[in-house]
Amino acid sequence: MLRTLASLFPLATLALPAQVVRYAPGEYRYTVVITRKQSDERGGAKQDYTVTARQTLALLLAPRGADSLRMRLTLVSYTLSSDLPVQLPPVERMNGTVVEGVMTVAGRVVHYSRHSPDSSSVEVDALAENMSRFLLWVTPGGTIGKPVVDTTSSRQSEGGNDITERTVTTTTIEGDTVFGGKKAWRIRRDTEVEVAGVQMQQGNAMQLAGGGTGTGYFYVSTTGVYLGSTARSTTTTTLKLPDNTSIASALDATSTVTLAP
Repeated sequence: MLRTLASLFPLATLALPAQVVRYAPGEYRYTVVITRKQSDERGGAKQDYTVTARQTLALLLAPRGADSLRMRLTLVSYTLSSDLPVQLPPVERMNGTVVEGVMTVAGRVVHYSRHSPDSSSVEVDALAENMSRFLLWVTPGGTIGKPVVDTTSSRQSEGGNDITERTVTTTTIEGDTVFGGKKAWRIRRDTEVEVAGVQMQQGNAMQLAGGGTGTGYFYVSTTGVYLGSTARSTTTTTLKLPDNTSIASALDATSTVTLAP
């Protein structure tokens, strides 16, 4: 239950300390579970399937001056499972991937580099980028209940692909609560995504269009420890094939991050 004095005062009037989310040095281990339920339809034929990813991550935060930390995040283990009777990508080869760099105490990564046993894999680049965003960053000096909106655009142009993605992120500090027996800030993040462009598959250029929304709840202790999160997103995409038929896909994804005792 949130304890924010919301019943006494309007939320927008409750100013937070100058910097609420201030991560503390330490060593932590997390379990990440991502479940993707997808439905693909083409020409009236429909296929539903589920893919589950499980990861174990080890995080080291070390002091670096008054307002920054050295960050090192290691992928300890990574497995995939599915109800599809197909061979899944051998993601285990990326075990041991390390992302390290410098971040502010508020969680904004200033710069990072990655090292991986599977250094030639394109998937490692995407994995490393996701790992670099593992910790939630909240703009310092926020106000309870007042959303902070951020818009970003990115373009993928490699391997013949030319895909543009636009993301609008709204972050709201909802108040303080108790999570895992610890006093924490509860932070809500809403995301809207639009994607469009050309995707190459087996030498064929296909038009891609789609978008989706997501909501996540993140918990950071008042002593500076990321305690965990839950999130859910839904997306729809349409891929136009060279024979003028299309594949329509709907994805429902959930994720949980749990701090090990």
